[in-house]
Amino acid sequence: MEKKDFYEEGIEEAKKPYAVLENILFLVLLTLGFLGMYPIGINGIPLVSILYALFALIMLTFVLRKHLCTGCYYYDKWCHCGWGKLSSAMYKKDSGNQKWGGILAAVTWGIIMVLPIIGMILALAFGKVRLTHALIFLIPFLILVGINGIMHKIDCERCKMRFLCPGSAAKYNGQNG
Repeated sequence: MEKKDFYEEGIEEAKKPYAVLENILFLVLLTLGFLGMYPIGINGIPLVSILYALFALIMLTFVLRKHLCTGCYYYDKWCHCGWGKLSSAMYKKDSGNQKWGGILAAVTWGIIMVLPIIGMILALAFGKVRLTHALIFLIPFLILVGINGIMHKIDCERCKMRFLCPGSAAKYNGQNG
């Protein structure tokens, strides 16, 4: 990566409180998804929720940090969610594969966002929960999915990696494409 490839107007580092807030929102989103699918299981064991939580933990904490963050401008810095710092504590710089990371990120976030919606609807359809129970988790989950999408776009617009990151929601502007 050449310095000239970076988005010059991007922030050097995000503020720590913002990164903490973003992670709290991720945690609430994941918790709502976990609890919303909790009634789906085998012999009273919430298997779907457990697999969802393990998948999210492994992919968000380890796999994506290796393949996205080790090749990022914000490696060992406070990016919008602080994961540049996390990745530098676990992996060497440029030790991942950014292209592979972009594919894995799309699949991971798709599963994290869509599986709970499907799971909560199925739990309701099969009589595992009442409508009020489903809505208590589904509506806030959907709201946080929307907030996450908005924050992602805003974060990408302020990011030095805006035009380089495989997961950027702001790769192009009027001049670039």
